[in-house]
Amino acid sequence: MSSPEMPSPEIPDEVLDAVPEFSGQENAVVIVDFQGIVLAMNKPAEEFFGMDSDDIAGEFVEMLVPTKKRWGHQAYRRGYLAEPRDREMDPGLYPEAETAEGEIVPIVGRLQPVRVEGKLFVAAHVTRDDAPRPDAT
Repeated sequence: MSSPEMPSPEIPDEVLDAVPEFSGQENAVVIVDFQGIVLAMNKPAEEFFGMDSDDIAGEFVEMLVPTKKRWGHQAYRRGYLAEPRDREMDPGLYPEAETAEGEIVPIVGRLQPVRVEGKLFVAAHVTRDDAPRPDAT
């Protein structure tokens, strides 16, 4: 599921101003555009996912989702775009991420929409979820 062959757009300063955690050193933040294309991730996100921001920029955000959940994630992403608001990723869906090494990591996340000059960007704030989860049987 590679992204279209096009250069990744720059992140407007207004987006970074609206997401102060992006320049912080504690929380993993991934910024995507309205099409779900990763524009950048901060240093904590690079450490969390085990990859450089430059390696994932220009790819669909689903590349950070476990393979078995990628198609479903596209539908959730489209639904979110229909009504973007600051909210937690649905904990009932037991969100997971996939690292560069292929490790599946349970996560807790928050989605933060940012509008700049009529364009929608989304900051995904991600942390590891160490809470017990039901077995997937």
